[in-house]
Amino acid sequence: MKTTDVKPNPVETGNCEKHGLYEYRYMHMRFKDKYMVSDYCVKCVDEEASERKLKDENEKGAKDIERARYTRESNRTNAGISKRNLYKTFTDYKCDNEGQAKAKNDCERFVKEFPCEKSMIMVGGVGTGKTLLASAMLDSLVDNNRCEIIKVIDLIRHLKSTWAKDSENTEEDLIKYYCKLDLLILDEVGSQFGSDTEKLFIFDIIDGRYQDMKQTVLISNLDIDGIKDVIGERCVDRLREGGGSMIAFDWKSSRI
Repeated sequence: MKTTDVKPNPVETGNCEKHGLYEYRYMHMRFKDKYMVSDYCVKCVDEEASERKLKDENEKGAKDIERARYTRESNRTNAGISKRNLYKTFTDYKCDNEGQAKAKNDCERFVKEFPCEKSMIMVGGVGTGKTLLASAMLDSLVDNNRCEIIKVIDLIRHLKSTWAKDSENTEEDLIKYYCKLDLLILDEVGSQFGSDTEKLFIFDIIDGRYQDMKQTVLISNLDIDGIKDVIGERCVDRLREGGGSMIAFDWKSSRI
């Protein structure tokens, strides 16, 4: 920036191709008998500053949107929702009969009343939409609650991994973790062996959640008697107590 010893009168002027004639600005320099001369178009500078501010705001907005998208996706993947069912909502579940409409309504009511003491059991053949509806329930709740869906066979694998000498977690750690979730959905109940050890482990989780008044959802291709065989009658009783519902998906597979 150039300087001058004297502030001219009248002040010097310049010509901007965009804004036309403008006056130079003179600022007295403290402790010096001189003037700093601003010989640029102020309107151009203001417009450039506004453009930079708008660009920064747009970039920040884009980053905020990306951060929010990443958070939403992380919430769902960390909750165990599969890539196939990621962002599935109740609108993705198509109803072709009264049973499907009732199942959808029951799941929507579950979300609307959450949290409460009522758990849920979903039973029916493969391809009837049990996991899709469960994923839609999670999608509605996972951003504000600690939720997880896990296949029982994977739950048992986690249990067995705690038995290794170098395991960082104990069986008790695992039980505490699953008991503290706001919502736990156990999928593919019946895919495990149903040993006494497995039954006790699953009971400890379901009973712990029952004692803490946490809701649990069971999904199985078995009927209710088959579920009792693989996880024990006590587990089923805990889930049905307090008005826990059972939804029978008794229609043909949509995959056929």
